[in-house]
Amino acid sequence: MTKGLIWFRSDLRIDDNPALLEAANSCDELIGIYTFSQKQWNLHHESNVKQDFLIQNLITLEKQLMKLHIPLIVLQTDTFEVLPKDLQKFIDIHQIKSCYWNNEFGVNENKRDDAVEILLSANNIQISRHHDQVVYEPGFLRTGQDKPFSVFTPFKRRWIENFSMSFLDLDRVDKPLKKTNLTSNLSALKLDKSHQVNMDAWPAGEANALARLQEFLNHKINNYSESRNTPILDGTSRISAYLALGIISPRRCILEALKLNNFEFASGSLGICKWVDEIVWREFYRNIMHSFPKVSRNQPFQDYTRAIPWRYSSSEVEAFKTGNTGFPIIDAAIKQMLAEGWMHNRLRMIVAMFFTKNMLHDWRVGEQFFMEHLIDGDFASNNGGWQWSASTGTDAAPYFRIFNPITQSQNFDPTGEFIKKFIPELSDTPVKNIHQPTQDLFNELNYPKPILDLKESRQRAILAFKETRDAQAL
Repeated sequence: MTKGLIWFRSDLRIDDNPALLEAANSCDELIGIYTFSQKQWNLHHESNVKQDFLIQNLITLEKQLMKLHIPLIVLQTDTFEVLPKDLQKFIDIHQIKSCYWNNEFGVNENKRDDAVEILLSANNIQISRHHDQVVYEPGFLRTGQDKPFSVFTPFKRRWIENFSMSFLDLDRVDKPLKKTNLTSNLSALKLDKSHQVNMDAWPAGEANALARLQEFLNHKINNYSESRNTPILDGTSRISAYLALGIISPRRCILEALKLNNFEFASGSLGICKWVDEIVWREFYRNIMHSFPKVSRNQPFQDYTRAIPWRYSSSEVEAFKTGNTGFPIIDAAIKQMLAEGWMHNRLRMIVAMFFTKNMLHDWRVGEQFFMEHLIDGDFASNNGGWQWSASTGTDAAPYFRIFNPITQSQNFDPTGEFIKKFIPELSDTPVKNIHQPTQDLFNELNYPKPILDLKESRQRAILAFKETRDAQAL
């Protein structure tokens, strides 16, 4: 038995943590480490509110690990490029013989981990890598032509066909290890709390994550397929922030949901089936990142869309980012994100399609804006969602499918309650006007006029995509 290192990253939990479990079973003494680079955090456009949530969850994790006699050390490093040497130095100082971690996704993260493995292995450090964000190892599920899936429905079908209930035999470390003489140093992490989000809405720790999951499963999930599209209703799980940092695992979510549905994926409760679908979507987008690295390199999945003549108007972008487009459902959604660090999923689609189609602005600008403000910022899902809306991605909406924000507002916020909650200047506006204030209301209210004409902007987008596609086909 040896002294080992468990390297935490997007897996801040004890439950269903395969790297931690193997480390605890293989070592009699274990040190936990979290490597943090402010520069790398900024390069990936991670939000201040997510960083705040991260620190709070590290503090909670530290207390859990103390019960297992595992100290949690923060190793601050400049960038991913210098991290391997910094980690090697830490390992040398503490005479560590083995290192365990759960893999992350993305080109930068893969390069970092491969560099660490090469360096540590050359110094006779045993490496053990695991997958905790997906049920299947990335790339394992293939089409009949032995190609990676690029469409969700057949991916999900194969996902279910290969599923074994043994995948849900989850475990956790509960036996203390040998004590070490190290003490945690989380106070080294400092936060610029420039966000305005009330963190009481996001209690830290895996116990709170599990409690939130159980509350959803016990009281909301059976209605999920109907209520999930109505933003004024608290009909979703709001578990995404916990999944993004690995405070709860996808397998735990699937297991607890299936327990209520006779372990059926396609029958029984429509709400449960639909919610499990959303967990599978996360895995699908991670497989896309693994099989098509270009999406991690700021490139569209659909190659022809590289030539789309995206517009750029600083005044329009500013209006969008501040929730002043003159389209109430768009503005209310943006204001929700700025206030809560979170946006309802239906609204994310409406907002992203408005930005990329009606405004005809580059999806990468919107993708970055979301990452800079979301507490649940998750590169794979955020990238996949924006590219779907922009018709540049895998399994994307056809370029001529363009949501009308007024119709979407009427369908999913029919009484305007959501709009009124986040745009108080419209609180007394009649329902018939709330989705599209009339000219006389613009004059009376402190609310901006629309920044564009929906019909003209729709035609502009369709023409831009069609001409680009036709030109590439020549």
